[in-house]
Amino acid sequence: MKKRSFACGAIILAVCSILAKLLGGVYRIALTSALGAEGIGYYQLVFPFFALALAISSNAIPVTLSRQISGELALGKGGSVRWLMKKALIYAIAAGFVGMIFTIALSRLMSSAQSQAGVYICYIAISPAIVFVAVANVFKGWFLGHGNTTPAGISQIVEVVAKLAIGLLIVGAMQSRGLMQAVAGGLLAVSISEFISLLVVFIWYLAAGKEERRLKAEQSDSRFFATFLPITASGLIFPFIAFIDSIMVVNLLNFGGHSNAVSQYGILTGPVASLINMPIVLAMSISVAIVPAIASAMSGYDVVSVKSKTASSIKMCLMISMPFFVGAILASASLTRLLYPTLDGGQKDLTSYLLAVMSVNIIVLSLLEVLNAVLQGIGRLRPVLINIAIGGVVKIILELILVPRFGIVASGLSTITFYLIALVLNGAQYNTLVGKNLNLFKSISKILLSGAIMSLSIIPTVFITNDVLALIYTALAGGSVYFISLLLTRAVDEREVAMLPLGNKLSRLLSKLGYFKERKNYDNGSGVGMP
Repeated sequence: MKKRSFACGAIILAVCSILAKLLGGVYRIALTSALGAEGIGYYQLVFPFFALALAISSNAIPVTLSRQISGELALGKGGSVRWLMKKALIYAIAAGFVGMIFTIALSRLMSSAQSQAGVYICYIAISPAIVFVAVANVFKGWFLGHGNTTPAGISQIVEVVAKLAIGLLIVGAMQSRGLMQAVAGGLLAVSISEFISLLVVFIWYLAAGKEERRLKAEQSDSRFFATFLPITASGLIFPFIAFIDSIMVVNLLNFGGHSNAVSQYGILTGPVASLINMPIVLAMSISVAIVPAIASAMSGYDVVSVKSKTASSIKMCLMISMPFFVGAILASASLTRLLYPTLDGGQKDLTSYLLAVMSVNIIVLSLLEVLNAVLQGIGRLRPVLINIAIGGVVKIILELILVPRFGIVASGLSTITFYLIALVLNGAQYNTLVGKNLNLFKSISKILLSGAIMSLSIIPTVFITNDVLALIYTALAGGSVYFISLLLTRAVDEREVAMLPLGNKLSRLLSKLGYFKERKNYDNGSGVGMP
């Protein structure tokens, strides 16, 4: 099978992942309209346990298997790859079924712990997906080990599209039987879509791996669990914190006497989280691209290059997230009314308020993604995990104290605090390793100023009664003012302009106008000249 370059493969996987997440956000918006705030609350209660089960059983399989397969192929041991595949499939099937059985067995206990006894059928509906994901991850790992990222990326998109189509169909058909049955139908669609995703990669594997399957299996020296367990442990923190949240928040809201606890939890983790996460996926493309670049620079002990690449990545991430942050604050009411028309008046007000409050996470989480990637590229995975764990512990403590008294907004603020702590600690860790970057801080201040100017330009949005017109004005007027402000404050250089849509043509135009004439020696935040 023909190998692609690492950069090409990373781009394919990043684009597919971003598209899948954007489609997933669209699905959550449509599902909220179909199920309402309470229904999406039940739906969201199940997912943290499901994500934790996947993190324990199979999320580390693709990375672990791909590393070992690529190593065997480099040595010309095709038979060892076949042996690894057999062992990995046996493990995946066993782990998947154990995860499914445990989910079914614990379904009533989990639903009771969340004070929602009827939710147990939702756990049962999604449990088969644990098996399908585990087995599919083996085939994804095989393709990744052979340098082919396309099947893994395409299967993600197929899975989301299938979930969107089948989920809405089943939910619509089940609504007459009751809200909980409709939610269970939506989660059954998750299992079906994961099975379809498995079929895609399995059929692709049957076609691509014919020659390798003819080889005699030879035992490999690679130790699967020696790599699998550390990767699994590193991926447990976020799912575990979300799992604790799914048990705590509704109970704390009930304890504090707040009404409609499930609906409030559903609004925060459903509509609000979906809108916040959609622009954040753009930062993922930066974080995916920067890991190999940073690792390559570190292998040559090129600290100057690390500093330069990190500065460019942080600048681009902040430039992308800033207009979405400003827009989410000032246009939250219009966004809510337009995207979630089925919510009642009080639920729309709460969604709009939480969206404005949580919008800061668009910036914080985007920057956290990039800094996590930088530190991992430097080889500092353990400090990243410790920093995230510290933030998670603070989040849980704050929720225990504040949620009963102040309600769901306290849970949102504790989440912001969680990510801020991790970001600050990661930033301190980076500065300790690489050193401070004064030019980067100057660039950040210019981007912040541009964001402030943009916010002034879209204040008239609050006086526009038509939501569609309000959002069009926000996008066109705010976007134009923001871009012009970036140019006037000289926050961007020639290469960064070229990275924007139609950026090459714009870069050439600005060059002809003499905009970059004074910036030829601009150091891009590193103080040492353009990389």
